[in-house]
Amino acid sequence: MNILRIDSSVRIQNSKTRMLTDYFLEQLKNHKKYSLKSRDVGIHPPNFPTDEFIKANYTSEKNRTQEMKNILALSDILIDELTNSDKIIIASPMYNFSISATLKAYIDNIVRVGRTFELDENGAMKGLLSGKKALVITSRGAMSYKNGEMLESFDFQENYLRALLNFIGITNITFVNTEAQDFGTEDLKNSNFEQSKKQLSELAKIW
Repeated sequence: MNILRIDSSVRIQNSKTRMLTDYFLEQLKNHKKYSLKSRDVGIHPPNFPTDEFIKANYTSEKNRTQEMKNILALSDILIDELTNSDKIIIASPMYNFSISATLKAYIDNIVRVGRTFELDENGAMKGLLSGKKALVITSRGAMSYKNGEMLESFDFQENYLRALLNFIGITNITFVNTEAQDFGTEDLKNSNFEQSKKQLSELAKIW
């Protein structure tokens, strides 16, 4: 089993998503053997797309210049990592109700026509990464993003990531969301963090 781990927090030592991802992988070792590839876009983000990137991307492969190929080189590596993985773990803190800019830069590098999605003769789009599993481990500073609660309409993180993964063909997705990690009481922070660990421990048995 080949796992791709994608970290997107700009924090290192105090990152809740890094801690929880570490914990899940340790638990998974008790149940399955796996090979791990790590990509830290929080500390080492890919470049944001540029005009040159867009031109290279929409030029057919056979007509690309060497300069265009060089511009797309990292994007191709990132896509190859996804393609070669069986399962993907995305560690995503919520920043201002959405994902980090570094994770968005990563996404803008891997969503490419002909590589992760395609169009048929009628213009319908189809994801090319079907058959994979994804686990998204999030942390949120505030509380009440759950269905029917006060901040539900502010959650642009889970809905976006779920839609994006579905778009490129990944539909088997599990979210473990850890709330109140900045603004809750110490008891609430700890309780929610431990609850997420419990969820991940159970998930490791079947993932």
